[in-house]
Amino acid sequence: MSDASPASPGFSVVILTLDEEVNVTDCIRSCAGCDDIHVLDSGSKDRTCELAVEHGAKVWVNPFRSFGAQRNWAIDNIPLRHAWVLHLDADERLTREGIEELRRTVASNPNEAGYHLPSKLIFMGRWLRRAGSYPTFQMRFFHKGRMRFTDYGHGQRELTEGTVGTLREPYLHLAFSKGVDDWFAKHNRYSTQEAQQALEVCAKPIPWGDMLSRDRVARRRALKALAYRVPFRAPLRWLVMAFLWRGILEGRAGLTYISMVTTYERMTAIKLAWMRAERVGSPPRAAMAAAASASTTPPSTPSPPTT
Repeated sequence: MSDASPASPGFSVVILTLDEEVNVTDCIRSCAGCDDIHVLDSGSKDRTCELAVEHGAKVWVNPFRSFGAQRNWAIDNIPLRHAWVLHLDADERLTREGIEELRRTVASNPNEAGYHLPSKLIFMGRWLRRAGSYPTFQMRFFHKGRMRFTDYGHGQRELTEGTVGTLREPYLHLAFSKGVDDWFAKHNRYSTQEAQQALEVCAKPIPWGDMLSRDRVARRRALKALAYRVPFRAPLRWLVMAFLWRGILEGRAGLTYISMVTTYERMTAIKLAWMRAERVGSPPRAAMAAAASASTTPPSTPSPPTT
């Protein structure tokens, strides 16, 4: 890991890991030039921590409870060299252009609390611009004294009294770097958390005003609150991704990814219907009937990739 020039505006990097020996080295290398890289591990059983130390990162261990809690733990407990910090997951990669934009941002001495960053989803060797709904944004770059996180679904959302900006340069998301089995295992867990979040969201009014917001993140969140209430959500998701977003133009990779996301939507719909039935004391058969209406499979689903 090379040190940044003393004159270069600096920022710290925190990488979240759990059994990421296949990813952690490349993730650290993608941050070349950053002089303060930390790996926050959740108890890996493989060589993640060993490889991180070999490549110049400082390693910290904290049991994982949630993404929001883990990011807050990093803010509170890791002695960061810089006020500004970038958070990455191990299957994400920073680019040279991204590093330069982050340095320019720090050099401008901004008043913002943090910045949303776009990401490029990489699947089957290509960037899924359409099926991956580019650009989607995450709060990843922030001032450590101005930002906190709260859990939301399977992820997190930012908590701040400050303003939030948006940067242009994307980081790369290699969501399938550990294989399709790992993706489905994670999304089985995520669908449970998503269903629990949907129960809470549906108990609140739809934020109609945010539908017309100039803030793309606010618009996307408002649309998601609406989508939780829409019947036949899974097949509608397939149609939107394939035709409205034109993911069908991205060939086999695009169609395979759309099929996988639709499966995730069906899993979420089934679990949501089950949770609703449990709340009112309905029998499981009624829950499954409700789930069927929310998760009907679209008429055409591509075959998975050959291994």
